[in-house]
Amino acid sequence: MQCPDCGYEVDNAAVFCPQCRFQFQETDDVLFPDTTIPDTTVNDREMDESIFEERQTTFSDKELRMLEVQLMQPAVLVVLVISLVTYTLIGTIPFIPLTIAGLNFGITGILCLACGILAGIVFFFFSKRSLVKFRYR
Repeated sequence: MQCPDCGYEVDNAAVFCPQCRFQFQETDDVLFPDTTIPDTTVNDREMDESIFEERQTTFSDKELRMLEVQLMQPAVLVVLVISLVTYTLIGTIPFIPLTIAGLNFGITGILCLACGILAGIVFFFFSKRSLVKFRYR
């Protein structure tokens, strides 16, 4: 059989022409119930490309977890630095000592460590949020 579109000699059992991809009409709809190729419009292609592009421009979940683990080290460093700076600034201020079971605890150290931990948590969450919003160029 010859292709009516390009004239290429094809096998009688062929559904498409191997040369020009012309679709032959089948008389037996039981063997090939629906062999038409769906027509994709330009808008569908643009939408598919934008979804694919969005997936490539953001970090995957595994990459985000790895970056969050790597972000823990600077967060701990922020905790230590803020605690040290706070302790040097308010260490000379006399606070009421905390006495538990006859042991005197300075509230200054606990207060400075709490300030450092708070600053470290704020640093970690803001940095984590900027990682989620980050996009490749």
